[in-house]
Amino acid sequence: MFEKFKAKRAAAKVVREAKAEAMRAAKLAAERESLRKPIVDELELAKARLDAVKNFHGVTGADRPDDINIVVKAGESIYCHVTDAVLVEPKKGPGQWNGRSQGLSMPIPGTRLRYRVGASKGTFEQGEEKPTPIDTGTFTVTSTRAIFAGQKQSREWPWSKLLSVTHYDPGWTAMAVSNRQKISGVGVDSANRELFEFWIDLAVARATDDVASLEADCQSDVDQLTEQLNGLGPAPTSVGELPPAN
Repeated sequence: MFEKFKAKRAAAKVVREAKAEAMRAAKLAAERESLRKPIVDELELAKARLDAVKNFHGVTGADRPDDINIVVKAGESIYCHVTDAVLVEPKKGPGQWNGRSQGLSMPIPGTRLRYRVGASKGTFEQGEEKPTPIDTGTFTVTSTRAIFAGQKQSREWPWSKLLSVTHYDPGWTAMAVSNRQKISGVGVDSANRELFEFWIDLAVARATDDVASLEADCQSDVDQLTEQLNGLGPAPTSVGELPPAN
């Protein structure tokens, strides 16, 4: 009788340990998958960017977006078209006076009044220049330029006159061109920001014959993400079933 009891306890222990091991394996697989998914998603996007750098040269003719609201020049191809874009330009905020008033005060004989002479000394400090949204509209990136067409304002940035492109956080890109003194740019919502910046970079790279540099950056992104993914081990196929409870 006692031997049967010991055997039953040993069998129950084996089942408990197997169940605990299966639960640990399931938890580990779930944790790995939670780490894998964002890397897999980013890797797919990185591969798509690399493929675009190698093969995409914009769309023309019937392939152009239907809602393009600009006149496309002969030989010009479209890289991206964004609705609900925001035109951004630096604007100065209110300034302030920094200084103090100083002088000499003397009583006026026969009265209760005092006579004061002096002057205010100080400086006026200009307000800080900050990027400010000034209009909303559409933004189109082409093989030769970028164009903002808004409700009140319009801007054109020819790549042939481009001096610099700077992507700022949060979400706007400044473009300096030689035929305009003031730097201006365009902002988009955070959901579209990454692709928005990429299409600008690709159009500029093709126009300035610097595609090799952009391709190297994109290849580096793919390599790094692939290495991160491989470091997590193989993707789980299926989680084993837990042993039945007794």
